[in-house]
Amino acid sequence: MTRSRLAALIALAAVLAAGVVIGRWWDGRPAQPPAAEPSPPPTAAPAPPASDPGRGQESPFLQIEGTNLSGADQQGRRVWDLKAQTLEVDRSRRRLIMTSVTGQFYSAGKPQLAFRAPSAVLDVATRDVELTGGVTVRAQDGRTLRASRLRYAAGPGTLTASGDVRLDQPGVSIRADELRTDAALSQPRFSGNVVVRVTE
Repeated sequence: MTRSRLAALIALAAVLAAGVVIGRWWDGRPAQPPAAEPSPPPTAAPAPPASDPGRGQESPFLQIEGTNLSGADQQGRRVWDLKAQTLEVDRSRRRLIMTSVTGQFYSAGKPQLAFRAPSAVLDVATRDVELTGGVTVRAQDGRTLRASRLRYAAGPGTLTASGDVRLDQPGVSIRADELRTDAALSQPRFSGNVVVRVTE
């Protein structure tokens, strides 16, 4: 067979093959690709490890039982206890409104300050507590703090007393517009019309 005839046959075969592909595309039937080898079945994802029953659950950040409330920090340490005579839920503002309130503030999980107030509001979202109506606070060492209102900020764990603030301790009485401190009343900082009186 001559070289020219062989080249003509190869060209004819190429044209026929192209015609088959074009014909399938034209009448809407796509050319079928060669069958692929079946893929292996997917492997199942590993199951999550079972919880260790010995570790237990984390303490709740906020616990409510009737009119008794307890707040804890992110490490599960108690930061305050509160008991009210009445409790009202303000769902629109996510608040709890209480009357005739007593309780304690904690530091490092230990009770430090006992308090009482005619009314209180707990912000459920932030866990901040505001005592109002004339607040009285007593420390473990006998110091007494009085103020129109007292706010506990859950984030930093600080107390802010405002309105006719008075701190009485043996030998000294301090008055101010505002007092900021920690939950143990260990570093009180007074501001606004500060008056110190020696009471020996």
